[in-house]
Amino acid sequence: MGQKISVNLLRAKQRLANVHNNSSEVSNLQSSVWFATSRNYSKYLLEDKKIRDFIKKTIPNVGIVKIIIRRYFKKLEITLFVTKPGLVIGKGGATINKLKGDLIKTISLSDDLKLDIQEFKDPYKSAQIIGDELSAGIQRGIAYRRLAKTYLEKIRYAGILGAKITLAGRLNGAEIARTENFSHGSVPRHTIDANIDYAQIHCKTKAGIVGIKVWLYKGDKFKNFTY
Repeated sequence: MGQKISVNLLRAKQRLANVHNNSSEVSNLQSSVWFATSRNYSKYLLEDKKIRDFIKKTIPNVGIVKIIIRRYFKKLEITLFVTKPGLVIGKGGATINKLKGDLIKTISLSDDLKLDIQEFKDPYKSAQIIGDELSAGIQRGIAYRRLAKTYLEKIRYAGILGAKITLAGRLNGAEIARTENFSHGSVPRHTIDANIDYAQIHCKTKAGIVGIKVWLYKGDKFKNFTY
């Protein structure tokens, strides 16, 4: 049996040190920053999932890189890192105000909710964006090999040191499921000091679900470190 470990969990201690918003270090930011007792832990955890699912469903085409949720004493702060901030804000702030109102009403959040939008300028330096675009292309029926190789070229030109893309499932509607791997450079997944951005997406197709995994290696913490 394979020995599998979460890329993000392996570097949890490294990520916990980064709790401040900085668009150049999005992949290293902790997704949820709060403390809870055993009584409230499950409640906050479920609420975080509801918030993320609701935002992704409400504004699906804005290039969401990461959703960071911070909880303070009787205060909630949500930061969205997106590649298209104009679509999230809307004309005169109409879209973001509506999103904030819907979040408060649907998930029963407090009225002093703070919703912050940050721009992520390099979409091909985000594993989440690449995975989402691969998923959209496969759903449109584009050949998966051409898609994967195209995005590997874009990743290489973006200055990423190494990348790996794994597609698994009934690719191109085949009867038998299989796994295909595409890579560029090296991806030291077992090196804790390595700055690796990881994303996992489930792509729903007519033949079934295709699993997409993306690893981006951006350098080591103490040597050749890049963002």
